[in-house]
Amino acid sequence: MLHWTSIVEVFVTATLVSYVITPLVRKLAIKTGYLDHPLSNKVHAHPTPLLGGVSIYLAFMVGIMMTIRFSHDPKLIAILTGTTFLLLVGLIDDRMGMMPEVKLLGQFLAAMIVIKSGVRMDFLHNYYLNVVLTYIWIIGISNAFNLLDNMNGLSSGIAAIAATFFGLAMWSGNQIDVAVISFAMAGASLGFLKHNFPKANIFMGDAGSLVIGFVLASTAVLGSWTTDFLTTSIVMPMIILGYPIFDTTLVTIVRIKEGRSIFQGGRDHSSHRLALVGLKKKRAVLVIYGICIALGLSALVIQRLHIRYAVYVIAAVALSMLALGVWLGTVDTGRFGRSKAGNNGAG
Repeated sequence: MLHWTSIVEVFVTATLVSYVITPLVRKLAIKTGYLDHPLSNKVHAHPTPLLGGVSIYLAFMVGIMMTIRFSHDPKLIAILTGTTFLLLVGLIDDRMGMMPEVKLLGQFLAAMIVIKSGVRMDFLHNYYLNVVLTYIWIIGISNAFNLLDNMNGLSSGIAAIAATFFGLAMWSGNQIDVAVISFAMAGASLGFLKHNFPKANIFMGDAGSLVIGFVLASTAVLGSWTTDFLTTSIVMPMIILGYPIFDTTLVTIVRIKEGRSIFQGGRDHSSHRLALVGLKKKRAVLVIYGICIALGLSALVIQRLHIRYAVYVIAAVALSMLALGVWLGTVDTGRFGRSKAGNNGAG
């Protein structure tokens, strides 16, 4: 078992590495023409360097490699392999574009790598149902963070918050090994955030959002959320990742209701809707950060509560998110137009 100081070392190292190498990666993006050009559904006005996902990936890997003991863990090796594979998928998508079905296939293959290593859900008594649910979870969360990359600092900030609460939950459960993975991603996301918010001089691209979503989803499955009751064990990671799930659900329902493909894209996410009701983009992102922190704290609270009281917290969270969804769903986003999804624009 690793000592808790490993968490601090990994977090600080990943943060510093991400912060320091991002400007270098930015120069590489400019030199190689890895730029994201403005479209009608994107919020930026000028071509912006991509490859920020490379910074996040490298910082995460450096943080993990600090713990030599991990090199012999087949489950961690599988997660790192799947993460590397999705980085390549994202880089190709950022450079040349990729059909949604092809990108989905890449996510399926990455999920298969970790599932084959034994990283899968086990709360059901049927092996095949557990495997199917694990595929849905990993692919779903990977896509959720990909869709969240629609405003400066949104995806990376939410990732830093969620990974921190994952790490705290694992730490309190004496799962230091898994906590280290979480804090490595928290640090990598946080170090990048300084270059992406409030003004962005680089975007993470699909290479970053897919990596973040995949790591968090896989870590959630790898960790043991065992509490005294199955309900709280299942719900805790869902609450911590509640906002990505909420935003993806909102967008999916609205697009289906409007008869549009869920892959079509558009500036109709919760962040855009908050901006439309009067919040400046920076403030909208900060409000979402606040919601994510509240969700993370709620998850830590139910970890300690008897099921009788935990149910009340879970119900309050569910009703609050439902009310938020109903309210934001009424906001008219038609004037934004509909077009292909893009980084820091619309997923």
